[in-house]
Amino acid sequence: MADDIKKDENIEEPEENEEDFIEAELVDEEDEASEDLKEEKKEDTENDYKDRYQRLLADFTNYKKREESQKEDFKKFASSSLIEKLLSVLDNLDRALDKADSEDPFVKGVMMTRDELIKILQNEGLEEIESDGVEFDHNFHQAVLAEESDTVESNYIIETFQKGYTLNGRVLRPAMVKVAK
Repeated sequence: MADDIKKDENIEEPEENEEDFIEAELVDEEDEASEDLKEEKKEDTENDYKDRYQRLLADFTNYKKREESQKEDFKKFASSSLIEKLLSVLDNLDRALDKADSEDPFVKGVMMTRDELIKILQNEGLEEIESDGVEFDHNFHQAVLAEESDTVESNYIIETFQKGYTLNGRVLRPAMVKVAK
Protein backbone atom coordinates (compact mmCIF):
# COMPACT_ATOMS: atom_id res chain seq x y z
CA MET A 1 0.00 0.00 0.00
CA ALA A 2 2.83 2.31 0.65
CA ASP A 3 3.87 1.93 -2.96
CA ASP A 4 0.35 2.87 -4.04
CA ILE A 5 0.48 5.99 -1.96
CA LYS A 6 3.82 6.93 -3.44
CA LYS A 7 2.48 6.49 -6.92
CA ASP A 8 -0.49 8.70 -6.07
CA GLU A 9 1.87 11.30 -4.65
CA ASN A 10 3.87 11.32 -7.86
CA ILE A 11 0.83 12.27 -9.90
CA GLU A 12 1.06 15.83 -10.86
CA GLU A 13 -1.92 17.95 -10.30
CA PRO A 14 -3.08 19.67 -13.46
CA GLU A 15 -2.59 23.32 -13.60
CA GLU A 16 -5.55 25.59 -13.70
CA ASN A 17 -4.85 26.55 -17.30
CA GLU A 18 -5.02 22.92 -18.42
CA GLU A 19 -8.42 22.50 -16.74
CA ASP A 20 -9.73 25.53 -18.54
CA PHE A 21 -8.47 24.15 -21.81
CA ILE A 22 -10.11 20.77 -21.22
CA GLU A 23 -13.41 22.44 -20.36
CA ALA A 24 -13.20 24.54 -23.48
CA GLU A 25 -12.67 21.44 -25.59
CA LEU A 26 -15.73 19.83 -24.03
CA VAL A 27 -17.85 22.85 -24.84
CA ASP A 28 -16.69 22.79 -28.45
CA GLU A 29 -17.56 19.08 -28.74
CA GLU A 30 -20.97 19.77 -27.23
CA ASP A 31 -21.57 22.53 -29.79
CA GLU A 32 -20.67 20.17 -32.63
CA ALA A 33 -22.88 17.44 -31.18
CA SER A 34 -25.80 19.84 -30.77
CA GLU A 35 -25.38 21.02 -34.37
CA ASP A 36 -25.43 17.39 -35.52
CA LEU A 37 -28.55 16.81 -33.41
CA LYS A 38 -30.17 19.89 -34.91
CA GLU A 39 -29.44 18.60 -38.42
CA GLU A 40 -30.84 15.17 -37.54
CA LYS A 41 -33.95 16.76 -36.03
CA LYS A 42 -34.36 18.88 -39.15
CA GLU A 43 -34.06 15.81 -41.36
CA ASP A 44 -36.42 13.85 -39.09
CA THR A 45 -38.92 16.71 -39.21
CA GLU A 46 -38.74 16.82 -43.02
CA ASN A 47 -39.20 13.04 -43.15
CA ASP A 48 -42.13 13.29 -40.73
CA TYR A 49 -43.77 15.91 -42.96
CA LYS A 50 -43.23 13.71 -46.02
CA ASP A 51 -44.66 10.67 -44.20
CA ARG A 52 -47.64 12.66 -42.97
CA TYR A 53 -48.23 14.05 -46.45
CA GLN A 54 -48.08 10.57 -48.01
CA ARG A 55 -50.46 9.17 -45.40
CA LEU A 56 -52.85 12.07 -45.88
CA LEU A 57 -52.72 11.65 -49.65
CA ALA A 58 -53.40 7.90 -49.33
CA ASP A 59 -56.26 8.55 -46.91
CA PHE A 60 -57.78 11.07 -49.31
CA THR A 61 -57.45 8.69 -52.25
CA ASN A 62 -59.12 5.93 -50.24
CA TYR A 63 -61.88 8.36 -49.23
CA LYS A 64 -62.54 9.24 -52.87
CA LYS A 65 -62.71 5.56 -53.85
CA ARG A 66 -65.05 4.79 -50.95
CA GLU A 67 -67.33 7.71 -51.88
CA GLU A 68 -67.46 6.61 -55.52
CA SER A 69 -68.30 3.08 -54.44
CA GLN A 70 -71.07 4.34 -52.17
CA LYS A 71 -72.48 6.47 -54.99
CA GLU A 72 -72.54 3.45 -57.30
CA ASP A 73 -74.27 1.36 -54.63
CA PHE A 74 -76.79 4.15 -54.07
CA LYS A 75 -77.55 4.29 -57.79
CA LYS A 76 -77.96 0.52 -57.94
CA PHE A 77 -80.32 0.28 -55.00
CA ALA A 78 -82.08 3.67 -55.03
CA SER A 79 -84.92 2.22 -57.05
CA SER A 80 -85.33 -0.83 -54.78
CA SER A 81 -88.29 0.64 -52.93
CA LEU A 82 -90.18 1.36 -56.14
CA ILE A 83 -89.30 -2.02 -57.64
CA GLU A 84 -90.41 -3.78 -54.47
CA LYS A 85 -93.82 -2.08 -54.78
CA LEU A 86 -94.06 -3.05 -58.45
CA LEU A 87 -93.47 -6.70 -57.59
CA SER A 88 -96.99 -6.98 -56.17
CA VAL A 89 -98.34 -5.64 -59.50
CA LEU A 90 -96.26 -8.25 -61.32
CA ASP A 91 -97.58 -10.98 -58.99
CA ASN A 92 -101.17 -9.92 -59.68
CA LEU A 93 -100.56 -9.98 -63.44
CA ASP A 94 -99.09 -13.49 -63.10
CA ARG A 95 -102.12 -14.67 -61.11
CA ALA A 96 -104.51 -13.19 -63.65
CA LEU A 97 -102.66 -14.76 -66.57
CA ASP A 98 -102.32 -18.13 -64.85
CA LYS A 99 -105.97 -19.06 -65.41
CA ALA A 100 -106.60 -17.02 -68.59
CA ASP A 101 -107.01 -18.23 -72.17
CA SER A 102 -103.80 -17.33 -74.03
CA GLU A 103 -105.68 -17.02 -77.37
CA ASP A 104 -107.87 -14.16 -76.15
CA PRO A 105 -106.64 -10.83 -77.63
CA PHE A 106 -107.19 -9.04 -74.31
CA VAL A 107 -105.06 -11.65 -72.51
CA LYS A 108 -102.36 -11.27 -75.21
CA GLY A 109 -102.29 -7.51 -74.52
CA VAL A 110 -101.93 -8.11 -70.78
CA MET A 111 -99.14 -10.65 -71.45
CA MET A 112 -97.31 -8.08 -73.60
CA THR A 113 -97.69 -5.47 -70.85
CA ARG A 114 -96.34 -7.95 -68.26
CA ASP A 115 -93.40 -8.85 -70.51
CA GLU A 116 -92.58 -5.16 -71.04
CA LEU A 117 -92.70 -4.55 -67.29
CA ILE A 118 -90.34 -7.48 -66.69
CA LYS A 119 -87.89 -6.17 -69.33
CA ILE A 120 -87.83 -2.75 -67.69
CA LEU A 121 -87.25 -4.26 -64.25
CA GLN A 122 -84.53 -6.56 -65.58
CA ASN A 123 -82.76 -3.54 -67.09
CA GLU A 124 -82.71 -2.09 -63.56
CA GLY A 125 -81.01 -5.27 -62.27
CA LEU A 126 -83.98 -7.39 -61.18
CA GLU A 127 -83.61 -11.16 -61.51
CA GLU A 128 -86.01 -13.93 -60.58
CA ILE A 129 -84.80 -16.46 -58.01
CA GLU A 130 -85.00 -19.99 -59.32
CA SER A 131 -87.12 -22.09 -57.01
CA ASP A 132 -89.16 -25.03 -58.41
CA GLY A 133 -87.20 -28.29 -58.24
CA VAL A 134 -84.00 -26.80 -56.82
CA GLU A 135 -82.41 -27.44 -53.44
CA PHE A 136 -83.68 -25.21 -50.65
CA ASP A 137 -81.29 -22.35 -49.81
CA HIS A 138 -82.23 -20.24 -46.80
CA ASN A 139 -80.43 -17.26 -48.36
CA PHE A 140 -82.90 -17.13 -51.27
CA HIS A 141 -85.94 -19.09 -50.15
CA GLN A 142 -88.40 -18.84 -47.30
CA ALA A 143 -89.93 -22.18 -46.35
CA VAL A 144 -93.62 -21.76 -45.60
CA LEU A 145 -94.49 -25.47 -45.54
CA ALA A 146 -92.57 -28.72 -45.23
CA GLU A 147 -94.13 -31.87 -46.60
CA GLU A 148 -93.01 -35.45 -47.08
CA SER A 149 -92.80 -36.42 -50.72
CA ASP A 150 -92.04 -39.63 -52.61
CA THR A 151 -91.34 -37.82 -55.88
CA VAL A 152 -89.04 -35.03 -54.65
CA GLU A 153 -85.79 -35.51 -52.72
CA SER A 154 -85.48 -34.25 -49.17
CA ASN A 155 -84.60 -30.55 -48.82
CA TYR A 156 -85.72 -29.79 -52.39
CA ILE A 157 -88.50 -27.37 -53.28
CA ILE A 158 -91.85 -28.91 -54.20
CA GLU A 159 -93.89 -25.78 -54.98
CA THR A 160 -93.40 -22.03 -55.17
CA PHE A 161 -96.14 -19.89 -53.62
CA GLN A 162 -94.57 -16.51 -54.38
CA LYS A 163 -91.63 -15.80 -56.68
CA GLY A 164 -88.50 -14.33 -55.18
CA TYR A 165 -86.29 -11.67 -56.74
CA THR A 166 -82.79 -10.25 -56.42
CA LEU A 167 -81.80 -6.71 -57.32
CA ASN A 168 -78.20 -6.37 -58.49
CA GLY A 169 -77.21 -9.52 -56.61
CA ARG A 170 -78.98 -8.59 -53.36
CA VAL A 171 -82.11 -10.43 -52.27
CA LEU A 172 -85.04 -8.08 -52.64
CA ARG A 173 -87.69 -10.63 -51.74
CA PRO A 174 -87.10 -14.33 -50.95
CA ALA A 175 -89.20 -16.94 -52.71
CA MET A 176 -91.95 -18.41 -50.53
CA VAL A 177 -91.84 -22.19 -51.05
CA LYS A 178 -92.96 -25.64 -49.90
CA VAL A 179 -90.00 -27.93 -49.13
CA ALA A 180 -89.81 -31.74 -49.13
CA LYS A 181 -88.85 -33.37 -45.84
